[in-house]
Amino acid sequence: MTPPTTKTIRLLLLTAYIIIAVFFVWKFRSVYLLSILIVLVPPALANFLWLNNPATKKRILAFSLLAVLLFAPPVELAARLANVWDVQSVFPRPFGLIPLENMLFAFLNFFWGLSFYAYFTGTTPTKSSRLKFLIVLYLLLDLAVFGGYLLNPALIKVNYFALALPVLLIPAVFLFSRYPALIRKTIPTTFFFAAVLFIYEAVSLEIGSWWWPGTYLYTFNLNGHTFPLDDVLIWYFLSTPVLIAGYEFFANGYGEKVQAEVTPM
Repeated sequence: MTPPTTKTIRLLLLTAYIIIAVFFVWKFRSVYLLSILIVLVPPALANFLWLNNPATKKRILAFSLLAVLLFAPPVELAARLANVWDVQSVFPRPFGLIPLENMLFAFLNFFWGLSFYAYFTGTTPTKSSRLKFLIVLYLLLDLAVFGGYLLNPALIKVNYFALALPVLLIPAVFLFSRYPALIRKTIPTTFFFAAVLFIYEAVSLEIGSWWWPGTYLYTFNLNGHTFPLDDVLIWYFLSTPVLIAGYEFFANGYGEKVQAEVTPM
């Protein structure tokens, strides 16, 4: 019998930790901030430290910080104005709407997702010239959302799918139509985090640290709590692939070397 590899053992350890940590949060009904610190921070840090390539570590950290500073706030503001989701807060909210706990959650979603992908699937860091374009896109999103909010908050009050269209569906079509090989690379990470997010979200709904107060395409009853199909489609099975593809394309130079080789001088 072939002994399990280091990666297999570590994957099992991550899974076991998540189950134990989520049970602890459910048992003691931890507040949302504490549940994030218990469930998500330790495995994210461990997974990051398992990476051997310093360049990969720096890019993942930089990309995650950039996304949480420029991308997450306008999305969260638009989502709260549309009453798409809400969470338990212990800190004052910027604009009276944006829960700071979700900024930490968003960072860990980016940071752990990319660390997991880089470690278990593998990625080769390549010099990229595209990151500046991503920054411009983020700044345009910030300008549109925060500018719209200052002019008239109703301008950016959109439903879940309308919110996902510009920030996820359009990038997904662009990236995966151009680089279809990326789809296969995103599958393991997508399914792992779909399971993690479902377990964590189910417990969060049960203990009252997360809830879905809006209108959706279709909803399930999860032990008396609203659980939208939109969340499964957009967050579980679309956001992770787009995160990975966006990282590869904008920060990791995916396809740039190939393009340079085939373009005539």
